[in-house]
Amino acid sequence: MGNFIDPALVDPNLIYLALIAGLWLGVTAVYMAGTGVPEILSIVLIGGSLLVLTQLPTNWLAVILMVIGFSGFLVAPFTSPRIGQFAEVGLVLQAVGSLMLFNGDIAVSPFVIVPSLLMAWAYHRFLLLPIMRSQREQSSFEREDQVLGAYGRVVNEIDPLGTVYVNGEQWSARSRDPLAVGTTVRVIRQKGLELEVEKAKNDELVAEANGWQE
Repeated sequence: MGNFIDPALVDPNLIYLALIAGLWLGVTAVYMAGTGVPEILSIVLIGGSLLVLTQLPTNWLAVILMVIGFSGFLVAPFTSPRIGQFAEVGLVLQAVGSLMLFNGDIAVSPFVIVPSLLMAWAYHRFLLLPIMRSQREQSSFEREDQVLGAYGRVVNEIDPLGTVYVNGEQWSARSRDPLAVGTTVRVIRQKGLELEVEKAKNDELVAEANGWQE
């Protein structure tokens, strides 16, 4: 099957930039899922770039290195922000792959590669990572709001540490006063994965019982 694109008419820098843009749009879609627009643009740019690359003297090992370099950014949102920063090590593989992308006389200009690497680093460090931290903090606050003031029961004696059952989950809990198994408690504070609880008052117990009866 012959080439349907004349390599002499193709600017390797543009193909490289299209591929990089597609990969980064894919990364963006992982960090900011929702609209579906980044996903579609990513597929179009990556697919189109790979199609053109099949018509050029491409070093496919270099393409694989670039994809491996980007894989760290794809999994970063599912790890801690501190670990996510190590995804930037993948930019080294992107640099190596960029320099080796083509065989023969054509090549991507270093004056294109270097700025693209710097922009990628800044984009991840100053935009994507803060977005990831903000989303995790918001999720933590929402979960905390659901727990604070909620009622539950002691399942393992608290003295001063124990376990309570609140909102369908078991939590480690702390109380100033010893609480026996079966005691109804109210959550007054959350510290990470540990709750601080107190024994529910009589009027709270009545309101709680009425709510259960409904």
